Amino acid sequence: MKKLLFAAALTVLSAGIANAQWHSSCLHNPSKACTDARNAFAEHHGGVFPEQYYNSWYQGHQGHWYQHDKEWRWEGADGNDWWGNAWHHHRHHDHD
Repeated sequence: MKKLLFAAALTVLSAGIANAQWHSSCLHNPSKACTDARNAFAEHHGGVFPEQYYNSWYQGHQGHWYQHDKEWRWEGADGNDWWGNAWHHHRHHDHD
């Protein structure tokens, strides 16, 4: 049963758990689907939940900084990222 729940949660995760729609609808939503999605996110991100992962603000966007090669980049929880001196919108990917 745990494997089935985990597979379902990963399906939700792969469908764009970190995009703006998930973030706005599941951030404080205690539903089973959102709880499973948050747990899958934490499992994939070393035990860090979305609320902890996207724990900073930059120019009005919630997200976090990470280093890509020698360049610092901003990954916004809403899918708006800052790098190369411009804002970019895309689905998030793993960069760790």
